[in-house]
Amino acid sequence: MKRLSSVLGMIAIALLASCSNDEFVDTISDSETDAKLNPNLPLVKRIVATTNSGTSVSTDNYTYSGSKLVRVTSSDGRHVDYVYTGNLITERDYFTDNVLNSKELYEYNVDNRLINYRRVNAVNTVTYRATFSYNSDGTVSVAGYRGDVVSTSAQIVNRKVFFTNGRISSMETYRTVNGSPVTEVNNYTYDTKNSPYKGILGFDKLTYHDTALNGNMNNITSISTTGVSAANSVNDQIQYTYNNTNYPVTASRGSIVFQYYY
Repeated sequence: MKRLSSVLGMIAIALLASCSNDEFVDTISDSETDAKLNPNLPLVKRIVATTNSGTSVSTDNYTYSGSKLVRVTSSDGRHVDYVYTGNLITERDYFTDNVLNSKELYEYNVDNRLINYRRVNAVNTVTYRATFSYNSDGTVSVAGYRGDVVSTSAQIVNRKVFFTNGRISSMETYRTVNGSPVTEVNNYTYDTKNSPYKGILGFDKLTYHDTALNGNMNNITSISTTGVSAANSVNDQIQYTYNNTNYPVTASRGSIVFQYYY
């Protein structure tokens, strides 16, 4: 089951009338500046997952500083810490019972586009690396490698991401099965409502890294997969209910129901 995530914050400042503009800027804290970026967007504070029978599966609580996500704490003893450089997410640290298990590291180009991803274990060894290339036709090519060496022999992921109206419409993954090339295609459809992750600063930059697509502005309503065996095929439907500001309050996917609290 894929986890889901989100963020926001607001500020109030009182300054002496005698302050100059430069003094005003210097007085504002980082969190206050960040909060101004998304001043009116709700942030999801908690996501509860249950089965259709009502059995609790998990509860994730979200902590923010301004519009930056600081931590997601799960009811099973795990938590994820988020690290920003400026307005970009550059690191996610994964803990179980307060013991660091792994890290994810992100690098961007001058246009603030994701270009490198590394997964690092607890002893700081790179176990997986991915590179992201931006093609002239608007697609993104993703190449993933075992370890930190970029080589044909180490490559384990070869994927292309396609967009329609700024949203991911499909992902093609190229594999070799029994010596023959196979293309697996994931197709996505969306509603026109707000994603619970819409206000999280920097999440939109990670959309095609995270195949849960949490960075999209809208909500996925269906996922279909072609090019794989019937046993591995996917045809997921997700149903939502919304509040009066068009944010989801529930999402049902298979036997799991997610509840969103803002």
